Amino acid sequence: MLSTVFQSKPLLLLREAFISLLPVVLVTNILVMFSGLTELLESWGIVGAAAINGNELNRLYFFLIPLFINLSLSALLAKEKDLDQIGTILMAMVCFFRGTSFLGINESAEIVSYHGSILTSIPCTWLAVSLLHAFHQKSQLRLADETSELSPRLTKTLNLIIPGFLTVLCFEFIGQIVHQLGGVDFETLIAQIFPPLSNAIQQTSALQELIIYKVIASCTWFIGLHGEHSAAGVFHFLYEIPVGESASIQLKVFHNIFMNIGGTGSTFVIPLIVLFSNRAYFKKAGRFRFIAQLSLPFAFFNVNEILLFGLPILLNPIFFIPFFATSFVNMAIALSAIHIGLFAISEQSLHWMTPPIYNAYAISGGSLWAVMTQLICIGIDGLIYLPFLAIAAQQYKAPFSLLQLFGEDAHSFINEEINHRQERAFMARQKAMLANISSTQKVLNQLKGGQFILYFQPKVDAKTLELIGLEALLRFETKDKKILPPTFLPVLYEQGLSKVVDKKVVDIAFWQVLRWRANGLSVPPVAINFDKDFLLDPQAVQSFIQRTEQYDIRFCIEITEHTYTVEVEALASVVRQLRAAGHCISIDDFGAGYSSLTSLLALEADEIKLDRALVIAPDSEAKRGQILLASSIQLCHDLGFKVVAEGIETEAHLNLVQRCGVDVVQGYYLGKPMAPADVSKLFSKQAVAL
Repeated sequence: MLSTVFQSKPLLLLREAFISLLPVVLVTNILVMFSGLTELLESWGIVGAAAINGNELNRLYFFLIPLFINLSLSALLAKEKDLDQIGTILMAMVCFFRGTSFLGINESAEIVSYHGSILTSIPCTWLAVSLLHAFHQKSQLRLADETSELSPRLTKTLNLIIPGFLTVLCFEFIGQIVHQLGGVDFETLIAQIFPPLSNAIQQTSALQELIIYKVIASCTWFIGLHGEHSAAGVFHFLYEIPVGESASIQLKVFHNIFMNIGGTGSTFVIPLIVLFSNRAYFKKAGRFRFIAQLSLPFAFFNVNEILLFGLPILLNPIFFIPFFATSFVNMAIALSAIHIGLFAISEQSLHWMTPPIYNAYAISGGSLWAVMTQLICIGIDGLIYLPFLAIAAQQYKAPFSLLQLFGEDAHSFINEEINHRQERAFMARQKAMLANISSTQKVLNQLKGGQFILYFQPKVDAKTLELIGLEALLRFETKDKKILPPTFLPVLYEQGLSKVVDKKVVDIAFWQVLRWRANGLSVPPVAINFDKDFLLDPQAVQSFIQRTEQYDIRFCIEITEHTYTVEVEALASVVRQLRAAGHCISIDDFGAGYSSLTSLLALEADEIKLDRALVIAPDSEAKRGQILLASSIQLCHDLGFKVVAEGIETEAHLNLVQRCGVDVVQGYYLGKPMAPADVSKLFSKQAVAL
């Protein structure tokens, strides 16, 4: 239930909006950090080094955050609701300005600003785009018809005029209400409505203020909003602190040094655990290590957005407890140390990006006790996070443990795929993976200690019933010699391992054919089913062709319907390469879904393998089914294809397809999938018959 809440669409949109701000956040922070270094150089006597005013840049950044959120969120909402993106962004910005008085112009033509935060920016933006979308849906408010001769761009722009006007008008009305309330003393208004809350605000101590601030920050951070900006917005509003000032509570410096070590949630220790722990599950969790490496340099300057969104910690129920606990445990440790007189914190301000260890040393006037206290906090943070990181790593261990069944080379395929996915597709896959962990773990338990093997089903000539080929079918032999059917394949495919499965099948097929040859057996062509991921990998296909030429083995490559109905041109090129190398190309499951004869012609296949549903019609449609079957076979023959009928389970089925003129038959009536040893006996019987 908690996971569903965290993965809700509105929260994911807000998450995307904040992720979109990461470049400006990191660039601004780097500039502020650079400013601090230049100021340090000037203190050493290097005149003119301080080219950037870090404090001014920091104030500007804090001031513009609500506007940045407005722009980012409105762009995402416009795309989500299929509105003109530029027009929607501009309308939402105007509504934000007018609805909150974030920016305005007075009678002297001076730009003025009032209190603003992301707590006002988010609802204003959402309301503005929602109103714009609602008005835009009304066809009577559109100025141009989509079927008109105007360009699509101009049509979308014109159709936004009346909805935009009505939306801004609504916000003008909202703005008037806010303006009227602006003359009322806030504390008086609160006292009249919520007397206990008013008294609490007046009597809050610095420590209570810090706790409230941290609770607000942690709660909003954990659902994907920027916690510090959210909490600061509340206190800016309550205490009428000017817009752009970053300090909003009395113990803000204490908070930055002991409660935000490495960034919100005191996550400084997480990259260190992942990168330097000798735990096997961290070493095998490639994405964990990649995010840790990327975020570690920023963690030294208390910037941890990459870690929060990338691991992910935010919107992830696993980290709910440590994310909250570490900050308050650190607060208790540091306050206890101060209370017993180990060190004291000076009243001087210290920039929040000052690195851990040094910031404790600097703010305490050089006290080693302060440094030791912070190191203790970091160590305890590690102990708190470690079990939860282990649980998270175990979640990812199940899919990645599958790689061991195929060899470590598979990791490059998975890693390449993950790195090229866009954020939303990646999150969708993560959500699906979390939901399917139990089934993945079940498959792992089944496969533990066993090995993949191939069974082979005979393909026989429809007229003579002589063995003319074999189809390789993947099975799994457990450690107690039990043979599992391929029910595990969907899970492997869901984890993106189809190409690795195909490589494993190729390896076993080569080994088995060479072994039969070594025993003096004449082996007919073996059919192997390839998925599109394998076929569209030039390196994998070329390696396969070179290997078959080296050992003088020719296969029949079966391509399933879902493979050949996409990217036909690319597959056609691969098919030509395989045919030129002497391999037969078979189209599998023809007639199962969206078969296209034009696609078949483009692929230049050798044979068509009819789906069982086409071969064996329901009893109620038996006569029409026979007509369809016979005409399909005749059409395939006319187009130059050999025809294979699979699913033959009775003598009646065999007689039917023989009358209709198929070339090759396959099914339980003619031979079930069998182990290699049984296939060897079949070869021997065939040789005797000859």
